[in-house]
Amino acid sequence: MAGAKVLTLDHVAVMVSDLGRSLRFYHDLLGLDFVASEEHDDRPNGGPVSTMTAFPVVQIREYRLRPAGGVNGHARIEGPGFTVDLIEWMSPKSPVGRYPINQVPSSHICFGVESVPATYEMLVEAGVEVVSPPVRFDGEGEWHVLFFYDPDGNLIELNEIGTGTQHEHKSQIHEWSRY
Repeated sequence: MAGAKVLTLDHVAVMVSDLGRSLRFYHDLLGLDFVASEEHDDRPNGGPVSTMTAFPVVQIREYRLRPAGGVNGHARIEGPGFTVDLIEWMSPKSPVGRYPINQVPSSHICFGVESVPATYEMLVEAGVEVVSPPVRFDGEGEWHVLFFYDPDGNLIELNEIGTGTQHEHKSQIHEWSRY
């Protein structure tokens, strides 16, 4: 199938109920860099975002952020690079609810930090809801992992970078299921 190969990772969109509160969480608390703000207003007669989302009339506001270190610890090259887009739907309003951690469909975003234990302490002090204290893994090298929730219940994972020795996974596709 020509042209179907994914070439890059562009962004992750995170739906939020209060754009200002989410900016304080992701930018002020977690330290993501601010890139841009944008508003799409297809009122009153629809437009490209309405067509793309299959809603008759759409108004959304968005903050685009990015991790300072790029993707997976690789320094950013030219251009804005990978972003986390915080999106508040003004019209239609988003339904609100949180999936269990193992719900299908659901997802999480994983960020790399220098010290998961130190970040955990900072998050707890700030009143952030965490799933558990940091968990230490040593099957692929020694490192820590932490799951927690943003103010809207979006699941976030932190992996520790630059500590211990992490070993590369062997690439193989298992025949668990056909897609």
